Amino acid sequence: MKYLRFRRILSLVCAVALLSALGACAADDTPYKSYNLDKLVKIGEYKGVEAKFTALTDEAAYAYVEEIFNYYQMPPGGIKDDPSKEAVAEGDLVLFDYEGTAEGATETDLKGMKGSAPLVIGSGGFIPGFEEQMVGQPRDKEFDVKVTFPDPYQNSATLAGKEAVFKCTVHAIGSDYAYTDEDVQELTGGEFATLAEFLELLKPEVEDDLARQNALAAFKAALDNAEFLKIPAKETKFWKKQLEQEAKANDISVEEYIQGGGYANAQALLDEQVKKELFAFAVAAKEDIAATEEDVKALLDGIRAETGQTGTDDELIEKYYYGSKSLLLRMLTTDKVSKFIYENAKNPPPAG
Repeated sequence: MKYLRFRRILSLVCAVALLSALGACAADDTPYKSYNLDKLVKIGEYKGVEAKFTALTDEAAYAYVEEIFNYYQMPPGGIKDDPSKEAVAEGDLVLFDYEGTAEGATETDLKGMKGSAPLVIGSGGFIPGFEEQMVGQPRDKEFDVKVTFPDPYQNSATLAGKEAVFKCTVHAIGSDYAYTDEDVQELTGGEFATLAEFLELLKPEVEDDLARQNALAAFKAALDNAEFLKIPAKETKFWKKQLEQEAKANDISVEEYIQGGGYANAQALLDEQVKKELFAFAVAAKEDIAATEEDVKALLDGIRAETGQTGTDDELIEKYYYGSKSLLLRMLTTDKVSKFIYENAKNPPPAG
């Protein structure tokens, strides 16, 4: 079940959720212990914050499934049907069956004149005059479309200039594409027959994913209330090195990496990373929040369970966390802070 394993491992690695979004601090075993955090940041109000949270809905679950299909570069094979559209109109995206006949058509011609296809009405994707005759047609009712093939007609010399009749049936009318049961069967090798089954299976993962997104939203809302007094040069230096390493790992320049992240320049990115950390560890100190050896063990055991790997702790940390256990501890601590803020936010959505 490669498609699921990918998602679960991604979730485990990001269970420290704010891996790139919140960052990690410099490589000592007791992060920020040498600083007087009160002189670096005034954390402001971090309980009862308001943010835009996403609840677990069918739409959220479907968006999660779309991510999986996109990762495997599988385009949707269907149309998202819109019940409010009672008949085909100009500009609609439709899914329809068609089967044509024409005098003198060869067996190859007839084969090419039969099928099922998506079509934007008015796009000119079919023979001239074809799409205009689809306007006004309802779902699931057969109708005829009469057209004349262009002359010359590059797809078939025998059809050039010939009249043809296509029997058509529209099955879906909408404005966007959608994944189908057949798409799920292809992705899963037939393990799941329907999209509904697949969505139901993935809902626990979707809930975990949304919890991480909501925790990040709460963290950002609380971060906006903070006032930063000083940025430690030691941490900026660490993040500069990290930035260079990540750009190199992605085979791009630092400038391209910065632009891809939507930052004006390197200093803006570095300042943001350090500010997030200062805030996270200041809250952690006030609320007595810290990652433990047990947290590390639970995370690594989860990765082993999903991947079947039998590597040592050090080997897994090397593979997933740049070989730095102290970095992992800091990331886990930051994750705990974000969850704490979310759990104490105003009106978080109910689980499930």
